[in-house]
Amino acid sequence: MRSILTALQDGRLFELPEGAGKDRVLAFLARILDANPKIEAGADAIEEIKQREQECNTGIGLGVAVPHMRARQEEGELFCAIGWSSQGIDYGSADGMPVHLAVMYYIPGAQKNVYLKEISTLVKAIRKSGGIEPIAKAPDLNAVRNLLLDWVSSVLTDSGPEAVARMIKLEVKQAQTPVVHEPVPVPARTGVKATTFSVLSVPPQGLFALTPDSDWGLALEKEGDLAQRLASGVPFATAGHYIYVTGSTAYPGGRILYHCVAVGTGP
Repeated sequence: MRSILTALQDGRLFELPEGAGKDRVLAFLARILDANPKIEAGADAIEEIKQREQECNTGIGLGVAVPHMRARQEEGELFCAIGWSSQGIDYGSADGMPVHLAVMYYIPGAQKNVYLKEISTLVKAIRKSGGIEPIAKAPDLNAVRNLLLDWVSSVLTDSGPEAVARMIKLEVKQAQTPVVHEPVPVPARTGVKATTFSVLSVPPQGLFALTPDSDWGLALEKEGDLAQRLASGVPFATAGHYIYVTGSTAYPGGRILYHCVAVGTGP
């Protein structure tokens, strides 16, 4: 489960949009794959993934789905993005269970066997932990992250000393510690809520808001000068929220992933 561990370290665990259907979930996670600088130019993650879903449903049961795209290139690392839904998604899995965890993979040719082994290990971890229910009922994304780390640790202990697994788990949790930025003014209001989200800029397609609330994300994408505001890094107000850019990651092709916090009455 090394690629899942790496995804947790790199912050590629997302709360899926509330009420989102299967197509929306696939599109959401495919945007994360598209932001991977190691994906070959010209790859269209969402189209390839949707086509594969038509050929074979990737709901493996137990409340988990593993949609994926196979790379044209042989070299490269197995890469994944993880989406969590507390409500559950009607995914059409063979066992009829709603999907609470969707792990979307990018699979270079040389990593096919590694991918198959990871899926086998994932199923083993789910069964060993007693099922998906703790993750389905988790109160927030941080709780999901820690439960996934428990899954990783549970299978690592089968192949090495428990102390090593605990050390890896501790290192991941430390990697997740938020970076402290310069203080920014926060509106003095009662009942405010801070929500983390991301905005992916993909020229020339535009901006894609990766937010827990799909309606608010779509409204944010329609802001005419959003790109300029994000690039400036200066806090701004929109749709009843104060937006703070806490960081950004640049990728080839002019793609930029902005890491943001929205402060307001809650999107």
